[in-house]
Amino acid sequence: MFAGPMRKDYALSLIDRFPPLPKGRPFPRIDPAELIAGLRERVKDPVTQDQGAASLCCPASFFYCVLNYKPELYVQYVIDLFTTGKARIGSLEVKPGMACRVYQPPAGKIAPVDWVALASLRDSYNAILDVASVDDDIAARTREGEVAKWFRQIGYAGVHDVSNIFVSKGRKEIEAFDRDARAYRDVCLFVHTNILYDVKNKMNSHFWNHCVVVDEPPEVRNGRIAINVYTYGDPQGRHAVGGGVFAQLLWLCIGAADVQIRLSSRQIKAVIPSEARDLSCCLKGPSLRSG
Repeated sequence: MFAGPMRKDYALSLIDRFPPLPKGRPFPRIDPAELIAGLRERVKDPVTQDQGAASLCCPASFFYCVLNYKPELYVQYVIDLFTTGKARIGSLEVKPGMACRVYQPPAGKIAPVDWVALASLRDSYNAILDVASVDDDIAARTREGEVAKWFRQIGYAGVHDVSNIFVSKGRKEIEAFDRDARAYRDVCLFVHTNILYDVKNKMNSHFWNHCVVVDEPPEVRNGRIAINVYTYGDPQGRHAVGGGVFAQLLWLCIGAADVQIRLSSRQIKAVIPSEARDLSCCLKGPSLRSG
């Protein structure tokens, strides 16, 4: 279930007890007051998390799920990173390199708290390239299998990755996705951004380039499917996308069947034909262990 008031209050109390910063702090060019303000905002309303101009959609989708269910884990993760330069959730260990930590995120490109949380995760699992700027597109990218691994490492049980890179599929995969979305708690979609915008919706795109999180089961009606998703921390509300091809959809489903579905005012609504081409699928599993 989504985090209730008591869990959110506990997460906020951790922020109230934010420890003193050491000399030579790990993120020297990030204003602590700005980071703390952003941390509070994300606990109160997870959709405010925003990858901004950075190619960090997979870490953003991952932490959106964490914020929704166990915000205290997210808060402690950010506190540990900001004060010690490393953090751990379950067996997920994060220790960003120097180039990532000394970067000063440009105002308007990405919030300081989102740089610390998202870029640190991505940078920690890069063997060669550093995530040292919002412009580091290649270094910031994530494979779908890595997202599955992150969920397993923090304690999600029964995660199954059945995504693929390029396969043409159609109606039965849409119907299977509908069943999965209703049977599990968290659903992350790997899509092409063309589906999110009216002017690009009809363009046929054969590869995914973005990860989003489904906030309610899809509606399949009269040969069309409507999906509400979290993406980009969008403050402008829903975007109605209609009449296009949903090309190259991959998804992962993680969580329990008894979840309460919450709608957000900061979601994108994609409306697409159910006879979609170039559809791929999915990673799924049971619940996040309690505790």
